[in-house]
Amino acid sequence: MNKKNNQRFHDTEIRMEAVMLELMKTTEFEKITVKKICEKSRVNRSTFYTHFSDIYDMMDKMEQELRKELLASYENNDENQIFSEQSFINFLKHIKKHRYFYKVNLQTRKSFPLKQGFDKLWDIIEPRCINAGITDREEILYYFVGFQAGFTMILKRWVDTDCLQNEQELATIKELRTAYFGGYIPHRYTCFLTA
Repeated sequence: MNKKNNQRFHDTEIRMEAVMLELMKTTEFEKITVKKICEKSRVNRSTFYTHFSDIYDMMDKMEQELRKELLASYENNDENQIFSEQSFINFLKHIKKHRYFYKVNLQTRKSFPLKQGFDKLWDIIEPRCINAGITDREEILYYFVGFQAGFTMILKRWVDTDCLQNEQELATIKELRTAYFGGYIPHRYTCFLTA
C-alpha cells in the first residue's frame, strides 16, 4: 500500500516533482497541466491528487523542500557568516542550481520569499537597526520588507536571464551586495551594512 510515510509514496512524489522541473525548462508555467505531469511521471491523476491538491500546491511543497535545503546549508554558520560574501555566493549557487523552479516561482509569487528563517534573520537585522537609531518595530518591518522586495526583484532579473552572469561576478555588483547585506535603505540607516 502506498502510504504517505513509506518510501514508495516519497519516491512517487519526487518523480512527479522532477517531471515538473523538466517541464519548467521547456514549457510556460501556464501550459503545464496535471495531465502532462501524470503522463510523463507514469502515474494516474488520482495519484497526483493524493500528493497535491493542484499544481500550485505542488509548487508550494517544492519551495518548502528547496527552502529546507538552503537553510540547512547555513546551519553551522554564525551570525556574521550569514552575511558574508561566501554565504552570498553559496546562496546564488542554490538559486542557479534550481533556476527553472525559481524562474516560475518568482513570476507567480504573491508574497515575499522569506517566510521560514524570518525569525533568525529578524534577530540579526533588528539589533543592527536599533544600533542605527531605528527603534520602532513598524519602521524596522518596512525596511525588512524593502530588503525582501529589492532582493526578490534582483533574483527575478537574474533567473529571467537564465543566470548568465556567474555567481562571483554577480556578487561583486555593489547594488546587489547592498541588497543582500542589508537592502536598499536611506544612507542614514546603514544598520544592515555594519555588524
